[in-house]
Amino acid sequence: MKSFGFKQLLIGLWPYIKRQKNLLRVTVAAIILLALVGRILPALIGLAIDEGIIKDDLNYIVKICIAYGVLEIIRTLLLFSHRFLFFKLGNQVLFDLRNDLIEHVQKLPAKYFDKIPSGKIVTRVTNDVVSLGDLFTQGLVGIFSNALSIVFILVAMSLISVKLSVVTLITAPILIYIGISLSNKIRSTLKIAKRKVARINAFIAENVNGMKVIQVFNRIDKNKQYFSRLSETYRQTQLKAVRLYALLWPTMNFFNAAAIVTAVFYGGYLNQNEGLKIGALIAFIIHVQDFVHPLRFILEKYQQLQNSLTGAERIFEVLGEPTEDYEGLQLENLKGHIEFKNVSFRYGAHLPYVLKNMSFEIEPGEQVALVGRTGSGKSTIIGLLQRFYDIEEGEILIDGVNINKLSRTDLRQKLGVVQQDPFMFKGSIKDNVSLGDQRISEQAITKALKDSYSDGIVKKHGGLDAEVKERGENLSQGERQLISFARILAFDPAILVLDEATANIDSQSEHYIQKATEIISKDRTSIFIAHRLSTIVNSDKIIVLKNGELIEVGNHSELLENRSEYFELCKNQFNVEEIESRLETELHI
Repeated sequence: MKSFGFKQLLIGLWPYIKRQKNLLRVTVAAIILLALVGRILPALIGLAIDEGIIKDDLNYIVKICIAYGVLEIIRTLLLFSHRFLFFKLGNQVLFDLRNDLIEHVQKLPAKYFDKIPSGKIVTRVTNDVVSLGDLFTQGLVGIFSNALSIVFILVAMSLISVKLSVVTLITAPILIYIGISLSNKIRSTLKIAKRKVARINAFIAENVNGMKVIQVFNRIDKNKQYFSRLSETYRQTQLKAVRLYALLWPTMNFFNAAAIVTAVFYGGYLNQNEGLKIGALIAFIIHVQDFVHPLRFILEKYQQLQNSLTGAERIFEVLGEPTEDYEGLQLENLKGHIEFKNVSFRYGAHLPYVLKNMSFEIEPGEQVALVGRTGSGKSTIIGLLQRFYDIEEGEILIDGVNINKLSRTDLRQKLGVVQQDPFMFKGSIKDNVSLGDQRISEQAITKALKDSYSDGIVKKHGGLDAEVKERGENLSQGERQLISFARILAFDPAILVLDEATANIDSQSEHYIQKATEIISKDRTSIFIAHRLSTIVNSDKIIVLKNGELIEVGNHSELLENRSEYFELCKNQFNVEEIESRLETELHI
């Protein structure tokens, strides 16, 4: 968004406000009635003086006092009603907005998360929404009701004396101009402060996730110094905003004094020369005092509105980001035939290609391994297969259908991926297997855990409802891996991808995982990303990659016989004499 103001804010919020139409109508009615009652009260005081006290009419004074008391009770009830109703409206709008925001974030493409730090996204969903909440619960209701009060005050003052109103409020435009100028400066300062607090949040999020590395490499003092610099720049920016904000108060006090002095002086003149009644003049002075309060409130809250606009701008920037398209075809009775046709891909228009004219085919039920050095494009192939990124050159086909035509939801349900470092959510073991999918019964979860050799983990930790801490901190690497296998078994995908599932685990866990792999890959298309070549020697097909290009394809024996890239990779992991011996034996057979 190039510019974001009050108009853009209302346009963005209006769809949420419309959902609460009846509540909005009642709230606005309460505000109007409150403003009206507030102007009747000074008029009653003026009447009590002119028609009661001056004329020595006690009965009239009693009637005015009763009317005044009744109106004060009504005003108290309206004051409670409009604040409660507007708070309720604001909280409901924020509730809907927060839910839509988190839903939208979850639908954003992977490239968005590649460029935006997680700390900044957390700031959008938490701090910025809270800032927008201040607009509803304090700013917007106050600005609207006080602006309406000013209109009613001006009307009431004009009914007493137009001349006196003009002379008294002659300095108001200057005051408003100064107030808006200060508020605009405050907004620009707060916008800078928002960016700096987002950097602080991003720094904290990154360092909390990497706390073990920080402690192991003794980065505590350096991180403290860096954080202190971030915090100091944020403090200085906030102080600048506070200094600007503080200038509003003396400005308002000066206007308040000038307006009252002018009203008393010129009102006295009108009393002597044009017959302005004393009671009317007193009512006018009360209106003047009442005028200063809402005006001061608006200028004060205008600053808060600017602050909220900064947060709102960032929120609607996120909501304006294009989400992934989840519409598309659904493949029934998926066989698992995969074909890459001349696929080239890069992560940005100005970045080098990570896949270059990639073409290969995987038959249904075939077990295929992707091998290659780091950066050869193995993980990119899996990311494209899951449609985390869309290709611009070439085609990827599943059962003969271009995956760009398929529903992302359906595609990802049929594609099960076990990562090298599987993610565990805070909750229970049961929750981490089913991921909250109600279609997966407890019996299915139990069977999946048993078939993945994870039932021992369940017993060790105290059952299906045993607690899993954040990111699975109370589970070993092998336990997390086995539970992720159970997750795949529970969802029963048609295509399986194992991203070096046996890396970084103990030998016993590796033994269980290899058994689980045999079960899970049986009769389904399986893709293995392998760094440890001993785990894929029995694959039906091995695809060898180098610098984003396909170098060779074949089974283990064929590739060894070629004595090309795969042979060199094997030499780095196996004894050369052993390879030569195996090759001679296989060729002899």
